[in-house]
Amino acid sequence: MATGLTLRTNSETQLPAFFYRLSSRAQRTWLKSDTVERYDYVPNDAARNSLDALMRVLETGNLAGCTTCARALAAEICRGLATAPVSVEVRGVRPRNQRGELHGLFYPYDPRIRRPPYIVLWMRTAQRHDVVKPKTFVRTLMHEVGHYLDYALLRLEDSYHTQGFFKRESSLVRALFNS
Repeated sequence: MATGLTLRTNSETQLPAFFYRLSSRAQRTWLKSDTVERYDYVPNDAARNSLDALMRVLETGNLAGCTTCARALAAEICRGLATAPVSVEVRGVRPRNQRGELHGLFYPYDPRIRRPPYIVLWMRTAQRHDVVKPKTFVRTLMHEVGHYLDYALLRLEDSYHTQGFFKRESSLVRALFNS
């Protein structure tokens, strides 16, 4: 198991119904994901500075500046957890359909086309085109970074929305805002 993690040894998590339709291999991946509750991540000065810069630039609505700061913050988190950095792209208005707005996406490595992993985030709401609240944007970034870390740090075969995943996401957010 990778270092820098806190594990839960006895899970009392209620499994979703679809879990039993997963292959045994996918079930093992789900269960492994669910046991890891947090990253032992302590932000350094560069990460805190990147967070502060991102919070400031979001208030201005500057897309290029937001992209630069989001990339810097993601890179600092990856550096702090001894993983390769992930590419981050920030776009303008969120796509919307009948189910709601899309906040962010993580694209894992695709060996067929040798595309490296990357994250796409949107910084404006779909309906009113308002800039997303800075803490909401950072939480979305940490969510997508969490998917990346499932592959890069935990070496999971897939990244599921397990209870452990959401606890890991929250641990990153708390580490950033409480440092």
